[in-house]
This record gives sequence, structure tokens and C-alpha cells, in this order.
Amino acid sequence: MADPIDIHREALPPLGALEREWRTLEHHAGRGFFLSWSWIGTWLTTLPPGIAPFLLRAKRGGSTLGLAIGVAHEASRRKLLPARSLYLNATGDRDLDSIYIEHNGFLCQMSTEHALLSALATWCAQREPPLAALHLPGIGSPARRGQLVQELHEVPGFATDLTRVRKASGEVGAVLGAKARQQLRRALRAYESRGALALREAASVGEALDFFAAMKRLHIASWQRRHRRHAFAAPHFEHFHRALIEREFASGAIQILRVALDAAPIGYLYNFRDHGIVYAYQSGFDDGHRGLSPGVVSHALALAHNAEAGERLYDFLAGANRLKENFATNRYTLVWQVLRRPRLDHRLRAAARQLRRRIAR
Repeated sequence: MADPIDIHREALPPLGALEREWRTLEHHAGRGFFLSWSWIGTWLTTLPPGIAPFLLRAKRGGSTLGLAIGVAHEASRRKLLPARSLYLNATGDRDLDSIYIEHNGFLCQMSTEHALLSALATWCAQREPPLAALHLPGIGSPARRGQLVQELHEVPGFATDLTRVRKASGEVGAVLGAKARQQLRRALRAYESRGALALREAASVGEALDFFAAMKRLHIASWQRRHRRHAFAAPHFEHFHRALIEREFASGAIQILRVALDAAPIGYLYNFRDHGIVYAYQSGFDDGHRGLSPGVVSHALALAHNAEAGERLYDFLAGANRLKENFATNRYTLVWQVLRRPRLDHRLRAAARQLRRRIAR
């Protein structure tokens, strides 16, 4: 019988020492961009004063199985019930968490991920003084809840197999369904009748920051036209990503693409790269023109571009929309899980949510 998994809370070591240990484990675990030091290291260096992250170490016997960052956040639910909660690789602050981590969890071998998250849930339930809740945003599968009260929000994710695009000689339409293929051809013709389409990848940090600024303008204009909150509404979002571009562009982890019709940009795509996966993280499109589909065209060109470059997967990340569904060859689910101590108010809220879901069905 294997030894139990123990969770240890440790003071955050100097970032240089943590980086060395994190990168060593990252090399063996290969958990993707959001658990890489590129993301975690930038996040830690851009947190404002007053946020006190700590290290969570999962061990079996004397061996470290995984690492994560915890933040204890005290909030008052509806200003009545003060509660101290633990957030995994997040802060609990809406503005600071606007960077929206996905594919989250412990930095560990994928085969041990579920066991480590479940051990963390058990550890939180036994803590003294007790923690009111454990927040696990954007994880691959939920932790075992034991006696804790669970809130679970599942979000579909979508990805395109770039090896299939490459086998089709870069013809993106060849991997799509008939209806989506027809829509893509129509979208391309609408632009090509007006001029020449061209994709350019930022070739320097300076150009990447210029593309990012241009993407911001198009992104804000698009979301404001639809009267919806845009990604840049929280100042920390831009602060974090400018730092990320400056720190990681030279490593190849950052990809920013501009798609233009003749000299006029129609869209920008801000992507991450890690071990053959391209993460389509953010975008800005000139989408105020009836009959034109800059998002469809921009992503289609980006798929062909990355297939040609030898990448293996284009991950559209979590959240459903028609564009993602049309392009996807692979689907998955991410989970936003909250585990709460079994207080009466938590049980009542969980029962009310379950009743609402039953009524909706």
C-alpha cells in the first residue's frame, strides 16, 4: 500500500530558488503553459503588496510529488458571513484574477493530479483554524469532496488537431465539417474579393507590445459595441500581460499574430506556446462590418500558420461559442470547483442550486 500524500504549507522561498525547483519539476511534469514558470513566475512578480502567497508542497514519504501556490483570501459573502478561503494559483480578488488561469492544478505528473487535489481538499477540511472554502479554478477534474459541500461549474473547452491540418497541406477546411467548411470558404471569399490577406507574427518584443496595444484597441471597441465587460476593464490584466511579454517573448512562449487585408489590420491573436500546444488566449477584431467575419478568418490563418510551424494542437481554451465549435476537432471539460465546510448556510445554498438545476432541466 502506497504511503499517504501529505500537504505542507511553506513560506514562499526567494523567487530565484523557487524558479530553480519549479523549472526542474516542470521539465519532468510537462503540465502546459498555465503551470509553467513563465506564467507562475510572472504572476508572482506582478502581485501587488498586501497579497501573501505561500507554497503548497505535496509529498509522499520524503519525495515531493507536486508544487502549487496558495493564497488565503478573506471575504464576506453578502457582507454577513466572514470567510477565509484558500485559492489555488489564484487570489480570490476579481480584478487580480482577471488573467483567468486555465488547465490549473498542482505542477505534478498528470497521473497524480486527482490524488493531489483530493489530498489538498482533505488537508483544508482538517485545518485549524478552519478554512471556510477551497477554490480550485480551471482544473481538469474535480477533487474528491469527502464531507465538504461542493459547488461545481463545468465549462467546455475546444481544440484543433494541427497534425490533421498539416496532413491536409495546411488546408484548414479539410478538417472541418461540411457546414463549417462552407462558412469558412464564404468568409475567406468576402475578404479576398476586397484585397490580399496576410498574416504576420511579431518578430521582436517591441513589435509584440505594439501588436498587443493594437489588439487592446480593437478588443475594447468590439466588446463595448456589444455592451459587455472587456478583458482590459481590470488594470492588472494589462500590467500582467505586458510583463509576461517582456519576460517571455525571447523564450518563444509568446505568439502575437496580426492579420491584415492589404495594409489594414482586421484582427490580432495573442497566443501562448508550450511543447507543441498553442493556446489561443486573447484577441481583438475589427468586427463592426456586416457580412465580414474577421475572427473566423484570423483563426483559420493562425491554424494553418501553426500547423506549418510544426505545432501539434491549437487550444481555444474554455468557453463555448460557434467559432470554437466549428473549428474544434477535440473537446474537453474544465471545472471550477469550490469545496466548503458543511455549515448550514453552505448546505442551504448547495440545495438551492441543485433545485434550480432540476427546475431548469
